[in-house]
Amino acid sequence: MKDHVHERIGFREIDEHGNAVPAVSPHVPEQPDPARRRIAVNPFIVALWVLDAGLAIFGFWALSEAAAGMAGPTQFNTSAQLSFMLMSYTPYVLLGSLLLTAALLFWHAVQWQKKRPSPTNAA
Repeated sequence: MKDHVHERIGFREIDEHGNAVPAVSPHVPEQPDPARRRIAVNPFIVALWVLDAGLAIFGFWALSEAAAGMAGPTQFNTSAQLSFMLMSYTPYVLLGSLLLTAALLFWHAVQWQKKRPSPTNAA
């Protein structure tokens, strides 16, 4: 009968961080596991920073293009309708970029605060 370390039981123990704890059996010697590296960067946050940078760049480009279009002909020769649309939507794009930047900075501050040791209450 094949009985590996808790294979029949069908559950795993986890530590306080949610990582799997290797099962220990007195009959099977413990083998060292290769150290696994966890990715320290959240890919969704990276994608949000890229989206935020894209929104900010587009917003400032649209603002300058619409303002230049009102002053006279530009190198892109945008129509009056496109200039109006750019001028109408650009403040909202810039506001969205600003709010996204604030939210991401708040998220980073919360993550940084979680990693710091809590101060002891000295009375």
